[in-house]
Amino acid sequence: MKLEEHPFIASIAEERRAHLAKEIEVSDLEDGAVIFSEKTEPDALYLILSGKVVFTKRRWDETLKIVSESEEGSFFGEVGIFTKELRALNASASGPCRIGRVPKAAVEKIIEDAEPVRKILGNVIEHLKSTTDHYMDDVMHTEKMALVGTMISSVLHDFKNPFSIISLGATIIRQQYEDDPKTVRICANIESQIQRMVHMANDLSAFARGDSKVEIVDIELKELFLMFRELNVPFFKDENVELTMESNGASIACDHSKILRALQNLVSNSIEAIHHAGIKGRIEIVAWEDDGGVFLTVADNGRGIPEEIQSTFFEPFVTHGKSDGTGLGTAIVKSIIEAHEGEIRFETSAEGTVFTIYLPSK
Repeated sequence: MKLEEHPFIASIAEERRAHLAKEIEVSDLEDGAVIFSEKTEPDALYLILSGKVVFTKRRWDETLKIVSESEEGSFFGEVGIFTKELRALNASASGPCRIGRVPKAAVEKIIEDAEPVRKILGNVIEHLKSTTDHYMDDVMHTEKMALVGTMISSVLHDFKNPFSIISLGATIIRQQYEDDPKTVRICANIESQIQRMVHMANDLSAFARGDSKVEIVDIELKELFLMFRELNVPFFKDENVELTMESNGASIACDHSKILRALQNLVSNSIEAIHHAGIKGRIEIVAWEDDGGVFLTVADNGRGIPEEIQSTFFEPFVTHGKSDGTGLGTAIVKSIIEAHEGEIRFETSAEGTVFTIYLPSK
């Protein structure tokens, strides 16, 4: 296709075509040649005279996902010129192709005499851009969660035999030394911790599938807190953190293994915040019955949740200042509470953070 035959050029008033053609730079590109990259300044509109152009978005793992393609007779790159925002996608040649580059200044001159139309088009483009951004966010999230699900399934499969051997060994030792209370207690703790790891992995896998099921039973908070203490002895031996729990005689209808994991995650985050703050820490877990359900608070005097992640704190893959971790802990906490038809919120400042959990009575 010749430049003057391109639909974009043909749509321009005849008296302006010749002048515009002088400003257009025509290039022949090889397969894979980059036309522009995402997050770069929009500097031109591009006309496809032959061949095909592919548009991609960089994934979280640095690979590229194809979003769309354009062929001969199309044009692209106008969104950035209208919105004046950085490029949202990458554009590259898909096979040999010829393109015409229309400088930004030339495009602006073409539309300067049609300001109302320009505003309408700008509004439409902004809406489409927002829709595309949301779509891509959903796609990236789905891909991440699918990867997590596959990874956890593989881990569970690989750990099944070692877990079984460790559990069997603890059972045999407990049976041989059943008259030794300390040995019996240690072996029972080993088995409990193995079951805990399996349940944690299953919860992560269920979260990745979007399938958080709960098995509701009645339990007193005093008993639940005792389980928490037995399963998290290191929390209570930390010399820099004082951890207290008050049940206030409350009872709860819940999947206690999942609520224990939610509390463990919140307390672990609080301890980490206290350690980063370099202070003598205090964590208080308090429960009480009210308003047709049970409230649980986890309060600490750590450095607080950074402002930049507060609005997305319960979303997957959100971390801040951590050298390890998946960024899934708080998202799983939220999914556990919501699976109980409950709610979780927090208040935070430089003096500490308070998480409040509400679980309705069943």
